Amino acid sequence: MIASVNLKNMTRFLIAFILIIGLTISSKGQQTSPVEKETLQKVVVGLFDGLAALDVEKAKSFCTADITLLESGKVWNFDSLAVRITTRKSKSSDFKRINKLDFIETKVEGNVAWISYFNQATITASGKTVIVKWLESVVLKKENNEWKIGLLHSTELERSP
Repeated sequence: MIASVNLKNMTRFLIAFILIIGLTISSKGQQTSPVEKETLQKVVVGLFDGLAALDVEKAKSFCTADITLLESGKVWNFDSLAVRITTRKSKSSDFKRINKLDFIETKVEGNVAWISYFNQATITASGKTVIVKWLESVVLKKENNEWKIGLLHSTELERSP
């Protein structure tokens, strides 16, 4: 009887041990590789390069068709962003935007990824220069083997006068 109780306990212990080892190996396998992080971060950089160039099509190429942008307490879609880009383009011939992105974290789970980062833009327009800093996050989805931004949330931190 004692031997059968010990055998049951030992079996339970071995099953628990195997499960713990399996979960540990599985979680380590889900870490985002440096190459994958760089690929994802290039999508974010590409979007902001499109904004800096006031190029609607370039910016759009990094976004899902149903992107949601949460900007300054407003909910936008890509059309809202396109209007902003087009308006900016028509208002100022000397527009220049230099982006500096400092990535905090980049994670992937399956076909979904999320990135958090600090964004600083030095923007010159109509002879005036302003520096704006944001804390932002994006959620990306893999569509047709390409990563696209499906959600961008932006919190303005600071704006120089």
